[in-house]
Amino acid sequence: MHLSENRHPLAPAAELIDAHLTYPSAAGDVHALRGVSYVFHRGSKTAVVGRSGSGKSSLIAVLALLRTPTRGEVVVDGSRVRELPAKDIARLRGRKIGVVFQSFHLDAAETAAANVMLPWVFQGRASRKTARCRAHEVLEQLGIGHLGGALPHQMSGGQRQRVAIARSLFPRPRILIADEPTGNLDEETANQVAGDLYALADSHDTAVIVVTHDPDIATMATDTIQLRQGKIVTDL
Repeated sequence: MHLSENRHPLAPAAELIDAHLTYPSAAGDVHALRGVSYVFHRGSKTAVVGRSGSGKSSLIAVLALLRTPTRGEVVVDGSRVRELPAKDIARLRGRKIGVVFQSFHLDAAETAAANVMLPWVFQGRASRKTARCRAHEVLEQLGIGHLGGALPHQMSGGQRQRVAIARSLFPRPRILIADEPTGNLDEETANQVAGDLYALADSHDTAVIVVTHDPDIATMATDTIQLRQGKIVTDL
């Protein structure tokens, strides 16, 4: 997809505009991204595929505002990131971007609801009561409201991943990035979790971006982009 196309009726949640990412290594400069341009619209469902070393991790690191592109632009919910001071970038990341990883990264000593509330601990703009209500609301939306008081070791792998997804949704992000979110799950659970993720695009007006090696998970998306040597080579 080129920037001039607009197949989705909703506004862009994020844009990459001629994004390059280069970093040094012992063998010389590594060109992780080479002029990537793409629009992620609100309500879109995008799978990102490619072999190891193709640039997938670099793309999501730039999109999640964890790495600054060497050249080019990142625009999140209308804000040009390069123009912002560091504190505003951190605030934008915390409020507009949710990230789900292959490993659940749940605090083993905390309940599901407490894990979901972690963004509030760091961003805390509301009362604890409001945050607790929000945590239970998101757990209910993902069909695991009954697990609010459960500890991670009392849950299945699929349930733990849904708690991780709920945590990423807590601040009502414009963009939800899932990095190999089903890699630790069996096939049936993986398909269920992926379905839950993609459904969030419709129910939460969020751009859902799933990085995956699984072709079945990729085919569940509306749009699929393929990376090779740091470039988008196919828009399927």
